[in-house]
Amino acid sequence: MIIDIHVHAFPDKIAAKALESLSAVYGVKCFSDGTIKGLLDYMAGSGVDVSVVQPVSTDPRQVVSINTWASSLPQIGRERGDASNNPVIGFGTIHPKFEGYREEIQRMKELGIKGVKFQPSFQEFYPDDERMFPVYEEIVKAGMVILFHAGDEIQPAPIVYSTPPRLARVLDAIQAFENQAFEKSLSKKEGASAPESPAKIIAAHLGGYRMWDQVEEYLVGRDLYFDISYVFGHLDFDRAIRIIRSHGVDQIVFGSDLPFARQETNIQTILKLDMAQDDKEKILGKNISRLLCLS
Repeated sequence: MIIDIHVHAFPDKIAAKALESLSAVYGVKCFSDGTIKGLLDYMAGSGVDVSVVQPVSTDPRQVVSINTWASSLPQIGRERGDASNNPVIGFGTIHPKFEGYREEIQRMKELGIKGVKFQPSFQEFYPDDERMFPVYEEIVKAGMVILFHAGDEIQPAPIVYSTPPRLARVLDAIQAFENQAFEKSLSKKEGASAPESPAKIIAAHLGGYRMWDQVEEYLVGRDLYFDISYVFGHLDFDRAIRIIRSHGVDQIVFGSDLPFARQETNIQTILKLDMAQDDKEKILGKNISRLLCLS
């Protein structure tokens, strides 16, 4: 099974306008029309079994409606694609200025949403802002994945919000409140052993688009996943392989960034990698299937 953790699509009524705006911002050609039907058609041609839509709220007033739409994507996907499967899954969104995040995270969990995407460039916040730490804690406690846009943008941004050092500080903060939770449980239960970290964090673009020196310094080997969206063709191939191997194949997940890049191009690149077939299968689907409990 091939699972793409990083695609973009929009409700039909705003898809054309959204792609027009993003295409102008990024200065790139789009390879699908931004609708769920367009996504499903593209998946059928590229051999992708499941795609995970990553929405972003740029205004706190958008949060509830986006999450409601994201929760409907499995049903929409079944109606328009494979009726026996969930070919499209939606992550949710929380805006940094959204005040009712605790209740909304619980609602997302009840709706079956498996993760939350943060896009610090568009949401204009630094991921290691301590005001965000309680939000991350609630998401981790809910058992949901956190996916961060990491690094620069396709067109260099005047401010790069989500740098590898800042993401490293987020990991430190999450580890700290996990340790506190363990100490509380230990005081109630003698002889308890420290559990594996329940936090499930993904840094997109191999840890930081155009910031791979810092990725190797601050993030490689840490307890998080890298997706490989919009990496091949933008980073020296041998160096990309070095980062993947140094970080560990078990911590790498496939993403394309469709419609801004082609799913099939990334798939073919992975299939040509000089590594065991099982490792390729881990990257293409097994790792994220385990992370999202899809199998």
